[in-house]
Amino acid sequence: MRTRTVLWASLVVENIGRLWTMDGTGLHGLGSIDDAEVLIDADRIAWVGPRAALPIPDLRGVPRIDAGGRAALPGLVDCHTHALFTGDRADEFARRARGESYAQIMVAGGGIRSTMRAVRAASAEQLCDATRPRLRRMLERGVTTVEIKSGYGLDVASELAMLRAARRLGEQGDLDVVTTLLAAHAVPPEHEQDPAAWIDVVTRELLPEVARDQLASACDVFVEQGAFSVAQARPMLRRAKELGLHVRVHAEQLSRSGGAALAAEVGALSAGHLEHASAEDIEALAKAGVVCEVLALAQVFLRGQRATPGRALVDGGCTVAVATDCNPGTAMSTDLPLAAGLAVTQCGLSAEEALRGVTVNGARALGLHDRGVIAAGKRADLVVLDGASPIDLVYRWGDARAHTVVSRGRVVVGPKPR
Repeated sequence: MRTRTVLWASLVVENIGRLWTMDGTGLHGLGSIDDAEVLIDADRIAWVGPRAALPIPDLRGVPRIDAGGRAALPGLVDCHTHALFTGDRADEFARRARGESYAQIMVAGGGIRSTMRAVRAASAEQLCDATRPRLRRMLERGVTTVEIKSGYGLDVASELAMLRAARRLGEQGDLDVVTTLLAAHAVPPEHEQDPAAWIDVVTRELLPEVARDQLASACDVFVEQGAFSVAQARPMLRRAKELGLHVRVHAEQLSRSGGAALAAEVGALSAGHLEHASAEDIEALAKAGVVCEVLALAQVFLRGQRATPGRALVDGGCTVAVATDCNPGTAMSTDLPLAAGLAVTQCGLSAEEALRGVTVNGARALGLHDRGVIAAGKRADLVVLDGASPIDLVYRWGDARAHTVVSRGRVVVGPKPR
């Protein structure tokens, strides 16, 4: 039984029809407790268990939330996004519908560079103002932790400004924001003839400053034709690890370019996309313990893109997370439940695997072990669904809403405690 001595609670979530703890126990590892209650002390879970086993007999005066018999689970974790940007690329969506490819649009000056121009022209406050509504929509769907990458500045000052803006959003808002340096997202126009020169700038200038000022917890790179090669990415990622940062890789999205093998080689925390990953790649990722991020919204948004082999990843022994990849060019959506539903229908995950992908495995993709699970001592991040089953999250496409969201021990969506 999940119990410990409790002397105090600052908030009680009661009358939970079934609590899904995601603790690895029970059927499909979802863990469940019927007629459950959760006691919260400040920003931590103090106790969780069935109502009959409450360790505090008298909770008079303690604020409480009545779940009304609904299902509850850990706050969701969106572990891969590019949600900090301004402007949009609706014209590119229309161009792709007329038959142009992502690569053709990028060569013509669109793609990431289009957003780069908008971001470079924006102030930090304009960036934050544009991003706050996206984060609020995520929160309303139960997301309590979101990763935000840089990568639309593509010069030293703009990349640092993006990371500082993302940090500000986390400090001022209700979601926990985890930041990642993705300066190697595309080749800046200033370095078009020599991409390795930009990698050198990132390695010598950006990474030390980011690590010193703790502006990001990880460094990412887009390994792809037209972006950066394995040979260019390898020394940058190694330097990031020397500086104490985690590393991530955008791998095998548009072609098989070696990103997955590189992620395994350098011990990356996660690798995202993987649409073109091979059986050998999957074996290497599993052996290295790299969390594999399934980003089904992007493959659907790109129209005809190959599906991420989610079933093969799971069957090959990989830990699989699910994320939105929220960005203006290839996944213009903040809907993590929809991303999970698409991971089921397009990538072969089971509904239960998708649920673990947006909770405990999403947290693992960020190197976080204090969330994604409902257990004593973990962060008090919890979502009460507007329904009796967690499967609603992957089943009710576009309609999955949270009844109540508790983030860091505070009710941030839904009725106030009584």
